[in-house]
Amino acid sequence: MTSTAGYLTIARFSGDGDQLLGEYRKNVNVMSEVGRDNDLIAHAGAKTHNGFVIVNLWPSKERSEAAARDPRRLAVIEQAQITPDQILREHYELTHFELFD
Repeated sequence: MTSTAGYLTIARFSGDGDQLLGEYRKNVNVMSEVGRDNDLIAHAGAKTHNGFVIVNLWPSKERSEAAARDPRRLAVIEQAQITPDQILREHYELTHFELFD
């Protein structure tokens, strides 16, 4: 799949990487449903030296924002006790992306 449109989100979570990884694993099914329901194209998550990072590829800014407002996602963030000051978000309109078989 090749496209000249898309929206990239990168979310960096600061904190204990092992604890954040545990929360990620515990809630991955719910968050995957949110992604699927909002047409998420690709997702990756990784523990880092100072927390956790998530990278998502969306078909549009609107789908990304809809997922961000989803009550299921908001409940997971609240339950995990992740505060806004722990999250650094980056957003980019893509010029190109390609998915390989």
